[in-house]
Order: sequence, then C-alpha cells, then structure tokens
Amino acid sequence: MRIDHSVRPASLLDVERTNAGPSDCGCPGHETDLAQDLSKSFDQATVRYVLATRPHFEGLRQAASQLAGLMVLAAAGAKSVTQEHAMLRAARCAHAEAVEGLAAARVPPRASHHHRHLTEAGSAIGLALARASESMHRYAAGSREIEPALAPLRRGYRHLQWASAALPGFELIDFQQACCAAFRQERS
Repeated sequence: MRIDHSVRPASLLDVERTNAGPSDCGCPGHETDLAQDLSKSFDQATVRYVLATRPHFEGLRQAASQLAGLMVLAAAGAKSVTQEHAMLRAARCAHAEAVEGLAAARVPPRASHHHRHLTEAGSAIGLALARASESMHRYAAGSREIEPALAPLRRGYRHLQWASAALPGFELIDFQQACCAAFRQERS
C-alpha cells in the first residue's frame, strides 16, 4: 500500500478530518484545542514541517505494525521467527529511515510538541526492535515471552497516537470506530 503524500496545505486545514481533541499525554500545551488553533494560524514553517515529516510518521507506524505482527507470530510459537525474518528486516529499515529523517527535520516552535512525541516514538520502537532482536533465538526455540519487546512497542505506539493528536495531517486508524467495534460492544 502506497501512502499519498501529495496533500496540500489547504487540506491540512480541514479540522473536521483531524484528531482535534486534546491529548492526555501529560505534556504541556493541551490547554486549548491545538488543531483548532493551528487551523486559524498555520504558518508556512509548520506546513513545511508537516509535509516533510508525514513520511517519517508513516515509517514509524509501519515499523511498529511490522514488529507487532512479528510479536503475534512469536506469541503463537511460530518457529519461523528468526533474525532473517522479512518482517523484522522491514521494521528495521522503516525505523532507521524514519529516525534519520526526523533527526534532520527543521522543527518550528508550533511543531515542537509533535516532534517530541515522534522522537519518543522512534526511541521506544527502536528499543522494542532491539529487545525483539535479542530474543529471536528464544522465539525460534518456542519461547512465547514477548513482553520485554511488547512494552516499549506499546509505549512507542502511544507516542504515535499523541503525535497524531498534536498536529493535523498525522492520522492513525482508530479501531474503536470500526464497524466491528460496535458489534463487540453490543455483545458485551
């Protein structure tokens, strides 16, 4: 699946399509509705930042998804979970490119909160990748203990969620809003 990065600044101002609610990340700066505030005065430096860092956000999201899939295989006891697994290589590559791109990004003041969450996500996902890599031989031997890698992966994904709420244009799929989520709630 290819991501369309051709969105123009006018599309980024569409607050209706953003995660406009305040975040509960604990960082300062959520006293007001940031997405609403940005839609009123979205300066060019912030627009450039959003357009430049969206691919890196997607790279971190992809790395987290690939690693999560690998953790599912490990938890299921798959013997194919090794250092050479294609999902691990894809996750490492996506993570490395994203972290490198984020390190080179020019961060305007309005995007510093967002960038802090992306940087934290990159660090946590990197730790999850390192811990998963250290455990590959155990996974291949049948170990189903994935928590050492899963904990930082969850933390990294949570930072991606917070980053998604901090600026428009960085959406994550919310499975709580999916059609199957309503079915699950009805059954409860």
